[in-house]
Amino acid sequence: MAQITKAVITAGGYATRFLPITKAVPKEMLPLGDKPVIHYILQELQSAGITDVLLLIGRGRESLLNYLDKNYEVDDYLQRRVSQTADATPVTKTTNFFQNMNLYFRRVPLPQGVADCVRHAASFVGNEPFVLAYCDDVFFDGNPTAEMLTAYQNTGNPVIITSPVPWEDAHRYGIITADGQIIEKPARPSSNLVAVGRYLLPAGFCLNLGTDIVAALNQIPQKNIITTQAKRFDTGNKHGFFEAFQYVMSLPESDI
Repeated sequence: MAQITKAVITAGGYATRFLPITKAVPKEMLPLGDKPVIHYILQELQSAGITDVLLLIGRGRESLLNYLDKNYEVDDYLQRRVSQTADATPVTKTTNFFQNMNLYFRRVPLPQGVADCVRHAASFVGNEPFVLAYCDDVFFDGNPTAEMLTAYQNTGNPVIITSPVPWEDAHRYGIITADGQIIEKPARPSSNLVAVGRYLLPAGFCLNLGTDIVAALNQIPQKNIITTQAKRFDTGNKHGFFEAFQYVMSLPESDI
């Protein structure tokens, strides 16, 4: 089975749940400890062996690009500090984290849903299977992307990652039915197992994509439904984000 090397990250929405801060700061740049959300997404992909990533971004994401770019002034300052002070911060901790990955950016003109956003990735993925990651979902103590790649190598089928949520919250998500279908935000959920923003999608998926991403996922004839072993946080809402922040800050300093 050919190795999958490409991933697409959607980061084009208005993040209205976090207004007013997201008028000035992209949600993907909100901090969990001393790193923004986007850092943890890219770290997960990098650890799984993904080498080429397209970030589909909306307007006002300049800080995201700056974060992922090299900062020569900061590097120079830190290099001089290292030579002068024994406990100075090393350059590797603050800049150029993903130098072994090829990062690409494409601006999505207006947020018109996930399906419209993902269609902009068609020329990037070509006729290859790829990983799709949503920025709302951040994982620790495991790697759902690695789990998907392993399953794909074993079966050759697309993959949807799932995770259980409290029953009282299931109506806020896309639940997974017994036959592998996604039902988006049902009034009376039949399951508390939900799709959590990590998908391994087949070649040609972007070309056949309509206006509804859930409908497109449900039309994939054979797919693996995997419940991740990783600890998942929904940073797409303020309470979930705060829980993720608390978790990161509870980790040993060396792991933050």
